[in-house]
Amino acid sequence: MADQPTLLTPVLNRLRRPLTLTWAGLIAERVVRAFWQLWTVVAVVATAVLTGLPWAFSFEVVWGGILLAAMALIAAAIWGARQFRWPRRAEAIARMDAVLPGHPLAALADAQAIGRDDPASQALWRAHQGRMTDRAAKAAAVEPDLKISNRDPFGLRYIALLGLLLAVMFGSVLRDGPPALPGPGGTALASGPTWEGWVEPPAYTGLPSLYLNDIDAQITVPEGSRVTLRLYGEVGALSVIESVSGPVRDVAATT
Repeated sequence: MADQPTLLTPVLNRLRRPLTLTWAGLIAERVVRAFWQLWTVVAVVATAVLTGLPWAFSFEVVWGGILLAAMALIAAAIWGARQFRWPRRAEAIARMDAVLPGHPLAALADAQAIGRDDPASQALWRAHQGRMTDRAAKAAAVEPDLKISNRDPFGLRYIALLGLLLAVMFGSVLRDGPPALPGPGGTALASGPTWEGWVEPPAYTGLPSLYLNDIDAQITVPEGSRVTLRLYGEVGALSVIESVSGPVRDVAATT
């Protein structure tokens, strides 16, 4: 459709706002259709992070997941960039014209082909153009078609968005910070090297076990009690000095 500086141009000047909104709708429509895989992958990755999922696996598994997520993001971005086409102004005009009775915008772009020298034909043409101008004046912005169910028949985008919403509402990362690392003493590992200790008196004494981390004062225990220490942190970050048992070999810290 070619703009002619006769009737169509001033009509389009008056329709600048609905035309701009229709054009913006076309852009949104094509962005959604081209990049829905990208924001679906982003939602899945964000959900995993917000729920603390990476902290439930080993370092190697986490790095493998990061690599897969990066590859998925890059692939989705490249696919979307190849699919996206920036809409032209003529496409926005055609979208508006398609919902108007008689397609007045297309009619206003036409030129009289026959009877240009015939006064009756000219009068008839002017009357026709006047009717089309009145119809075109009623043009409104056309809503974009954001439905992509034919491209995502299983609703993966909705599942990803629902997961992200739940993660934002109930995820432990936003509420409490990064979760503790997996395994015994995970909270301690997350905050740095630390230890735990227990003393188990001999069974014949009937005395309960003691948790050393809860005791600050000096204690006395029966002979033959079993002392268990568990160290958390980097190897060599903590050491044990004691004088109540025989020499023992160095034991690597639990990591």
